[in-house]
Amino acid sequence: MALGRLVVLLCLAWEGGAAQAQGAGVGVPAVEAVTQSEISAIRDAFRSVGLQQADVRLGDDGRISLIGEYEDRDEVETAFAAARAVVGLRRVAPTTPANISYRLKGFNSAFASTIGRMMQKRPAAVATQPASPPQAARRTPQTLGVIVGASKSRYLPPEHWLDGAEKDAADIYTFLLSPDGGSVPSNQVSLLTKEDATSGAVKAAMHNVMEQVQAGDTVVLFVAAHGLPNAMNKFDIVLYDTEFPRKKVTSKGESIDFVITNRKTALSDEDLQGFVAQLTAKNVRSVVLLDTCYSGKTFVSIPGYLPSRTRSLTQHKKEVEYTTSLSQEAVTDLAQKAKDMKTSRIVIVSASENEESLESPSLGGGAFTQTYIRSLRKEHDYADAFDQTKPSVIRIARTMGLSQTPRMLVVPEVADTKL
Repeated sequence: MALGRLVVLLCLAWEGGAAQAQGAGVGVPAVEAVTQSEISAIRDAFRSVGLQQADVRLGDDGRISLIGEYEDRDEVETAFAAARAVVGLRRVAPTTPANISYRLKGFNSAFASTIGRMMQKRPAAVATQPASPPQAARRTPQTLGVIVGASKSRYLPPEHWLDGAEKDAADIYTFLLSPDGGSVPSNQVSLLTKEDATSGAVKAAMHNVMEQVQAGDTVVLFVAAHGLPNAMNKFDIVLYDTEFPRKKVTSKGESIDFVITNRKTALSDEDLQGFVAQLTAKNVRSVVLLDTCYSGKTFVSIPGYLPSRTRSLTQHKKEVEYTTSLSQEAVTDLAQKAKDMKTSRIVIVSASENEESLESPSLGGGAFTQTYIRSLRKEHDYADAFDQTKPSVIRIARTMGLSQTPRMLVVPEVADTKL
């Protein structure tokens, strides 16, 4: 039987069995409402780890979500993990930027410094104009890629390693270099697997691509790995060196151990968002392919995620609600600018936001990736290949009594989806 990328099992192990795994194949059962006694226990837990202004609010669905004031995003994630340690994963809802606020550090000194600079007499303008930076020579548009397969993790026990992520990455890499994939030169595609799939190496490869691209190019980012849901209704991708620091809270006089994700050592939603935003600003087509659990959460991280056309994608209200950790004004402005641009953005994920992504031993890797590569060889079009792949993956999952629904977002309306 195919193995699911069951990251939720890690929550079961780390949180002492408090969290219950969601069945991916059937409707999610109603959760038992969080009680006032449990809310008091969560507040005690927050105080025990120094989160003095953190709080929770009970929703109509019986789950609690975070509210209050936090130092930074890391504190939000710590509070999210602490609450899950007390009442379990399914009874803690993601939060939105509107529900939380961040403390501004060093405001007085920053304000004084700004005023001081404003009061200083400006130096006389220099008559000569600075030299313009040299312009890169124009060339034929090309394809570049960052291909990641993180099966292993330095900080996870082997029983939680994946079986096929490395092969999925290698097969995508081989496909891009083949005539069917466009005969992309190998020096334009980075393949990072096993111990090489570290956060530093992956982000360095993304930065290197950003330094090389020109308008009209295409960048393919593929990742096969574990995906972990986070406090902002998005998810972080687990790489080889992603750290999971242990923390301890006290609730009702009892000590509870739990872990959080060190997001600086993962591929975070902010990393994905910034990468696509910068490519879009350079008029570079981006193709993001993710084979991880909960990868459907990616859509809220991509600029212009409210497209005028979607293909095989059902918009959910919460995808609009749970946007990013930026201010709402900044989010609206960024999304509008991205929508106004004609640069193509293609985001294809292996599973919806509440589903696990299956590995299939019979296919030799991820059920989605292996099926999608076969479709790409026939269609030579990212969107058409997806339309062939989606029903096949749904059928594979159903034979196991599970649910996996690949999804795709294509913007703008006239997006180029050819290889």
